[in-house]
Amino acid sequence: MLVQDEYTRIRVAVDGGVATLVLNRPDRGNAADDAMHSELSAIFSRVRADERVRAVVLTGAGDTFCRGGDSAASRTFTTGTGLTPVQEARLIVESLLDLEKPVIAAVNGDAFGLGAVLATLADVAFVAPAARIGDKHVQGGVTAGNGSAALWPVLVGVNRAKYLVLGGAVLTAEKAVEVGLVHEVAEDPLTAASALAAEWAELPPFALRSTKSVLNTHLKEAAARALGFGLALEEQAMAGPEFAAVLAKRRAASG
Repeated sequence: MLVQDEYTRIRVAVDGGVATLVLNRPDRGNAADDAMHSELSAIFSRVRADERVRAVVLTGAGDTFCRGGDSAASRTFTTGTGLTPVQEARLIVESLLDLEKPVIAAVNGDAFGLGAVLATLADVAFVAPAARIGDKHVQGGVTAGNGSAALWPVLVGVNRAKYLVLGGAVLTAEKAVEVGLVHEVAEDPLTAASALAAEWAELPPFALRSTKSVLNTHLKEAAARALGFGLALEEQAMAGPEFAAVLAKRRAASG
């Protein structure tokens, strides 16, 4: 069962069959530090097991959805789960794909890196007009192993995914909808997402969940082919000189 006391970086509320999960580091653009990364690796399994929950809304506090991983704040890359960060990253993606209950993202602001993966793997994503979406793992000296390189080809096609991931393209909300990464631009993404989640929470639960499970086989097949390979290369890159150089600059800039 979802219990707020178990989370320090995610706000949790359950009402009327809808669980609202709020990434809660607004002072850092909801970038995931070690603690948030660990919480994300476990929370979707908890949602799956919570019989009160029929649908999920995922959003960010403040005016940003999630700016990715906060490498400047992750001084030791230690976790609270006993797993490596790369193992946690795999759990985040796989537990999200295993969740039969619909996940509606309210992308209230920028979604980069991990944030972009969370937004695009939601079943529906409503995006604020000013929000931007992109994955700059490569520009940060790291293999894009945590979802975009493995799964975006299913969403937008291999060649378009190459352009987005290799080049680190940052898309406007309208362009992200146009290419198929997200679903709809909304002036108030949280209101739109909450309304759809409430509507879907009233649908026949087995039919809803089983149909989502069928649809997600396409993404899970891609994950089975590419996610482990990508994350192994990401772990290798994180131990290499290119990432070390970028990390040193980020930490120097953050003080």
